Amino acid sequence: MESPQQATLFFFAPVAVAYLAACVGWLAYERAWPRGWPPPTESESNRPWLDLALCVAACAGILAIGQVYRAGWLLPTGDSWQGRLGWTVDNLIIYSPLALMLLTRRQSAETMYLSAAALPQKIVLGLLLGLLAVACYLTVRGEQQQFGEVLSQALAASSLVNFLPVFLEGVALAYGFVRLRWAIGTTAAVLVPGLIFALAHVPRQIAGERTLAEMAAFFAFNAALVPAILYTVHRSRDVIWIGIVHYLMDIAIRAFDA
Repeated sequence: MESPQQATLFFFAPVAVAYLAACVGWLAYERAWPRGWPPPTESESNRPWLDLALCVAACAGILAIGQVYRAGWLLPTGDSWQGRLGWTVDNLIIYSPLALMLLTRRQSAETMYLSAAALPQKIVLGLLLGLLAVACYLTVRGEQQQFGEVLSQALAASSLVNFLPVFLEGVALAYGFVRLRWAIGTTAAVLVPGLIFALAHVPRQIAGERTLAEMAAFFAFNAALVPAILYTVHRSRDVIWIGIVHYLMDIAIRAFDA
């Protein structure tokens, strides 16, 4: 699989189309059945900049514990059930700073778009939109014949064990987005991460001697895709459905093969 930092348009364009299809699908669902989704709840902070600072601290904690894991100081992992259990516990430990910050500020999980309300509905819609995203990705690449293989791989135990870290990554991003929104407002919180993400790719692309046209195309994709996803997740106030989409797409792009 091509690295996202070094990917060609043959990789990134289908990924963008897939995620945009999932977002459009959710927005279409909301429009068609406005009462079919839990009413959105809008949480606010009485100290938004403190919460943003604690978010930065939580990110630093996650990265630090991640390095501890890389050094082999957490539970051992592997293909056995003990190894898979260790991998699950390790991920809970790695992302534990999120729970610590919630407890410190006495905030609920809903402040990172995580709620069990209408859970079956969220799971079903996430699966349907995830399958739509995968179908779009494979179709744009001309690899429709791999759809069954992707589904089979998604259900394999060796892949399912990776659902938790994929999901927790999304939860962490939602946690950060909400706190950024508290501090700088919704519009800026939606737009700024996409611009940062797009700019972060520029040095690697320059080093790879990409043409100006390629760099402009990547910048446009990155700057548009991230805000589209953030906007849709914010509209839904839910990270569960997008977490399922994310997992299925990671299977499709062979993210776990690396």
